[in-house]
Amino acid sequence: MITMMNDGWQLRSEELFVGPEMQSQVCMRTDDWMDVSVPCDVHVPLIANGVIKEPLERDYYKDCRWIEDKSWWFKKEFDVPELPDELSQIDIVLEALDSESDIFLNGIHIAHHRSAFYPFRLNTADILVKGKNVLLVRVTSGLEHYSEQDIAQLKHSDVWLGRNDERGSWGDPRRIFVRKPQYEYGWDHVPRLATCGIVGNVWLEQANMVRYGAIHVATKALHDNSATLSFSVEIENLHAFRQADTLLSLAVKDANDVVFSLESSVLLQSGINHIEFECEIENPKLWWPNGTGEQNLYSAHALLSSREHTITAQPVRFGIRTISIDQSPLNQTERLFAIVVNGKKIYCKGADWVPADCIYARVTDEKYHTLLEEAANANFNMIRIWGGGIYEKDIFYDLCDRLGIMIWQDFMFSCAMYPDNLEWFRHEVIQEIEYQTKRLRNHASIALFCGNNENHWFFDKLWENVSGKFRGGQTCYNEIIPRIVKTNCPEIPYWRSSPYGGDDPNSGSEGDQHRWNDSFMNPDMAVRISPEEFDKTHAKFISEYGCTGPLTMQSTLNYHAGEPVIIGSSIWRQHINRFEKDATLPAIRKHYSDKPDLSLEEFLLYGSLFQGMMYAYSLESIRLDADCWGSLFWDYNDSWGEIGWSIIDYYCARKPSYYFVKRAFSCKKLIMREKAGIVQVMGVNDTPDVCDIQASYGYVSFDGKHANLQPQSFTLAPFSRKVVLEFDKGDVDLASGCVVAIPDQTGHGVLPALLRAKDFKQLSIPEASLAIRWLEQNGGCAEFEVTSDVFAHAVHFGLGADVRLSDEYFDLLPGETRRVCIENVPDGFSKSQVKLRSVR
Repeated sequence: MITMMNDGWQLRSEELFVGPEMQSQVCMRTDDWMDVSVPCDVHVPLIANGVIKEPLERDYYKDCRWIEDKSWWFKKEFDVPELPDELSQIDIVLEALDSESDIFLNGIHIAHHRSAFYPFRLNTADILVKGKNVLLVRVTSGLEHYSEQDIAQLKHSDVWLGRNDERGSWGDPRRIFVRKPQYEYGWDHVPRLATCGIVGNVWLEQANMVRYGAIHVATKALHDNSATLSFSVEIENLHAFRQADTLLSLAVKDANDVVFSLESSVLLQSGINHIEFECEIENPKLWWPNGTGEQNLYSAHALLSSREHTITAQPVRFGIRTISIDQSPLNQTERLFAIVVNGKKIYCKGADWVPADCIYARVTDEKYHTLLEEAANANFNMIRIWGGGIYEKDIFYDLCDRLGIMIWQDFMFSCAMYPDNLEWFRHEVIQEIEYQTKRLRNHASIALFCGNNENHWFFDKLWENVSGKFRGGQTCYNEIIPRIVKTNCPEIPYWRSSPYGGDDPNSGSEGDQHRWNDSFMNPDMAVRISPEEFDKTHAKFISEYGCTGPLTMQSTLNYHAGEPVIIGSSIWRQHINRFEKDATLPAIRKHYSDKPDLSLEEFLLYGSLFQGMMYAYSLESIRLDADCWGSLFWDYNDSWGEIGWSIIDYYCARKPSYYFVKRAFSCKKLIMREKAGIVQVMGVNDTPDVCDIQASYGYVSFDGKHANLQPQSFTLAPFSRKVVLEFDKGDVDLASGCVVAIPDQTGHGVLPALLRAKDFKQLSIPEASLAIRWLEQNGGCAEFEVTSDVFAHAVHFGLGADVRLSDEYFDLLPGETRRVCIENVPDGFSKSQVKLRSVR
């Protein structure tokens, strides 16, 4: 039986020197308590009570630094009507504490907990009393326990520890000792805003005689018309020295239909028992990633009965699928790195995920739904959860299962050398990995576990300079974690780091690559803002790279919070990614406009189009390499409002780049490039269906007056990438027209492919006359068609950022018709609100 305890808490602050030994004095204080519910980061009630302003607006985060220099005390009074008998136990469970915590029950110090990454759980049957009980929790942000002396062991190794400017980069070096989200002490994409609080649910959990532990379901093998599943059910007999006769019933359901069931007599030994068995599922409905098939899910239901009790386990949702990494040799120096699902290599399309708020405990279920549904809509089939953030809430993984978004799950270590020479630290890591692997392993969306973010790459050359037993985290990634993953979920691949592979962890010849030094972090601005640089990419899987761009006007106004928006102002500079290095303005100058006095509207539009163009071109270039099997850019979402890498911002508004990425990730697509005057067209088909296309190819002038097009038919086989067409470009005027491949209207939704030959600013584009034809409006959706007499660039419609369209900011060829759906027609919508626009 579970009794939730999220409501009815009180919160107050004390100085840091008010330690655990002063709990009785704190508990008796009667003033300055704030009423709160958990989960609760202390920033939230401070905002609600007017103590601080919203830290993510303007530069108010600077005024919140004092919060990490306090101790925070949570108090909860609750009643226990009856005490359990001697063969029962009643656990207090605090799902997540951020981060250094002391827990008191009825004045007794019951534990010190030092991690935000696994729950606190303790049997308190002998401490609880009938009637009123008091639970008191002291929480701090964690750094006060560590000093310069603690990090001194790293200094002689000449390891850069992340000291940085006001915005932070890799944060306070003491963060390596605190098992909490590492980004909270400052990173390039977020300010320093150290979280603190009871950031998960709290409950009492009573068990009588026996209780369930973890249940594990895995797909062992797929056959022609069946699948072999393995089940492991952990059951604890709470009697210290007696056996217990029980009957275990298990049913596997497809929706409400039972597809397998069994009953087995089980003699439980004292303590932990593991009941394991296999079964065959006939004609299984497989789980596939988004765009490659259906996301079929089953559920496993366990029931344990004895003479005294019947106990039902929480149903376990799972998908029938196999997953592995293909690292077959390509030649003497290179190997594949391909995710294989159900025997098919899957091209991975997506981005890296950061916590959806600097104050991550306040992210709502609604925001998770919006962000992940938007990712699936943009043709994502993978998200990489970055190792500087958090293990996400259950709802995140449940949604990814349903939407077909595979998860590359980093463990929470990033850009630092971690103190694995300390026994207590290794113990914390073991508890964390044990908990998280068991929690996540049944999710069909989990594609792989990864040891860390960038630690192998950054510190590959430094190990020989580190003396003694200090290994900077390698004991964790190379010994502790792989051992636990192998024990708890051997069916899920484990990857040591990201990037990793071969002799050089970031070479790209094997494994995955973070492509930064050759792109947007290159000191040469010309390299950073030229999309053609991505045609030189030959990695086997790119798991991180990016391009920054501004937000929409409304989102920019949101974080300015009433302050005038002035390009280059102090607030403006605070909300720019540290690695942006003023690249947006040179990019605008190169690609769109030399105007010396750009308006704010022009800056936001041109800067957004640059980001979209860079993402579209780069994602296509990466996909063109037949030996590359993944492109994940940095990053999908934001933790606060900033000119940054994301395509959907902190406020869940789509940037224009969202639509460029959606088109680049289309499941059926043509990609065009030129090599020495010969134009190649690659056809991509990520689906299990054959795609026959009738097309025309050649040259079209921007004014539509001249066209030289030839017919061509070709077939895109299922799960294929191949060159379907080659032709001589010829002597054509690429400033006044473009080389194209145009599928006809029966082309399965495949869009025209255009050859990029010049920067947009160098093109002679006539003024477009756009026309709209409304088709129908059905409930919350409305459809229309838009056409142009001449070539039109970045066609958009002037609707608010909260209006979601099936496509926008696209190019139209002369006479081309594009159908657009307004996916969420707002209340009071009028067709006159659509303002047809393009960019010259």
